[in-house]
Parts: sequence; structure tokens; C-alpha cells
Amino acid sequence: LTQPPNPAPAEGTYDQGSAVGVLVIDTGLMHDHRSYPLLAHTDGDPQLQETDEQGVLQQYVGHGTFIAGLVAAVAPNTDVTVRNTLNDAGAILESDFGEALFAAVDRDGWPDIISLSAGTSNGRTDGLLGVDAFMRELRDQPTLLVAAAGNNSSAAPFWPAAYASLPEYADTVLSVGALRGDGEFGACFTNHGSWVQVYAPGERLTSSFTGFDAPVPYVYRHSTYDACRYGFTYVCTCQSPRHTGLLSEERETSPGKADQVMFEGFAHWSGTSFATPVTAGLIASHMTAHKESDPRAARRQLLAANTGFAEVRGAHVPALRPPTWRPVPVVQLTPPA
Repeated sequence: LTQPPNPAPAEGTYDQGSAVGVLVIDTGLMHDHRSYPLLAHTDGDPQLQETDEQGVLQQYVGHGTFIAGLVAAVAPNTDVTVRNTLNDAGAILESDFGEALFAAVDRDGWPDIISLSAGTSNGRTDGLLGVDAFMRELRDQPTLLVAAAGNNSSAAPFWPAAYASLPEYADTVLSVGALRGDGEFGACFTNHGSWVQVYAPGERLTSSFTGFDAPVPYVYRHSTYDACRYGFTYVCTCQSPRHTGLLSEERETSPGKADQVMFEGFAHWSGTSFATPVTAGLIASHMTAHKESDPRAARRQLLAANTGFAEVRGAHVPALRPPTWRPVPVVQLTPPA
């Protein structure tokens, strides 16, 4: 409860006339998101079901709000729209994915930047059939897709992020992996390989989960403090259940009773899901600072000027670290027998 957002809000003001449009395709927004000042200029779809009939927090609830908070923290001069395209616990059939992406952009037109923290591997190196039509249309639009590299700890291409490695999409898609909490190495869960173009902080980031009108009690049935399967003490997306989040809490338990968790606005979460909006925010911030209207040009300029690097499985890779981001300690546990 004493920890501020991480990344902290960057300096800057919101100007409706010059704000960069960022479309977050995710799970939707929590009902009271506007009570968090950074999300005052955030619009979109509501999270359809925050809890079940017993008050149990549903899987992936708050994911879209958390991501919107990261974009707004890194890039204050943004108009963020969050769609609940992935409201079903962050999942969708591949056969429906492309049409859902079209529906998301059809609502308000093509934005400057799309932040997408979803995708899949299919064992192929030439793309994903379900999004092929959308990706071909994207090439002809003035939009940059910033896509998560996935949390499978794998080098296999993860689509649509891996379109970044195909020559015809080299200027259209930016694939983003996650850095460990110290910012010096790749996170244990992040996908990797030559198709991942840049890495950004993605471990134990702190952002808005719900609003700030009043603490909101939820029932939560899973331990938040299980160690990652790779032996670290943070809550990791590679454990099951994944994306369990929210360490800013007061816990009250009794025999036979689920944990009663009081959420008060902030959350910790880890995953390439969150390195992605950090990167989208950095591109949007560059656009504002340099009065650059083309997000693809801003991406090229930002990466060309970047001097940050990290190590991912022995490889020296480009790393983007927001000025207001703070490293957090990484403590490795003894692997279970």
C-alpha cells in the first residue's frame, strides 16, 4: 500500500488536440477506473463480469485497466481506448481473432498505436491464418502494432508479435519481450529469439487495477505468494492460475473460508503483457516530444537512438527502460526437489 506506481507518472500534460491515440485490445475497464487520475482520459468497454455470484474475482479481471494505467504513466499525452475484445479470461478462438480485431478498430477508426498483449504459437514460421486478413489490412493503415512476445519461455514464433520478423511487416509490428525486475536480464517467462525486437520492464510492475473511490473487497481463492516455477519470489505469469496479481492487499482468513482481499487501486503484475504497453507508451511519448505524427517513424527513431541493452539467454538485446521506472530486487529461491 505504500508503493507508488512503477513506472511512476512521467512529467507532461494532456492536450486533446495533440494526444496520441492508443487502442488497447484486452479485457475491458473496471467500473471505477476513472477515479484514478491517470485514467481520466481513458475510454472504452467495461469489464463484463468482475466477480462471480460468490464475489470471487474472475480470471484476468483488471488486466486491461492495469495496462491502460501503464500507458498513461509512461505517456501522459495519450487518448487511451480499452476494448473488451478478450473479455473471456483473455482468450478467444483463432477463427474469431481476426474479425474481433477488425471490430475493435472499426469502432473509432485506426489509431496511432495498438497495444496487444495476446497471441499464440502455431508451430509455423509464416504467420497465423486467423489474423492474416487483419495483418494485410494493417500494412495499409497509419498504425503501429505493438505486440507481446508471449510468456511460454520459448523461442518459437508467437503470433502476431512474430510478424515483426517478416520483411513485409518489418515497419508495421514491434514485438516486445519482458525484462526481469532488475532490468538487466530477460524475465524467466518471456519468449525470446531473433523475432523479438526489443525488451522492456515486465516484472512486478505496479499500476492501477481498480479505482480510488474506496477500497473494494473481493474474495480470492488462490495464494498470491506462490513462487514462479523457475524459482523466483515474484508472482509470475507462468504459474497456475496465471496473472493472479495484486499484492497491495489486506488478508483475512479463517478455516474453511476463502481469503478476503481488500483491493485499493494498485497491483503488481508480471508478464510480457505489461512490457508491451510500456513500449507503446514510450513510442507515444516520443511522438509527443518530437512532434512526430507517424508512429512507425517514431518507432524507428526511438530504437535507433536507444542505447540500452540487456542479456536474454546469453544474447545481447535492445532494452527500453522508461526514465520513471525503478528496478526491483530479484531473489532466487532454491528450486523445489
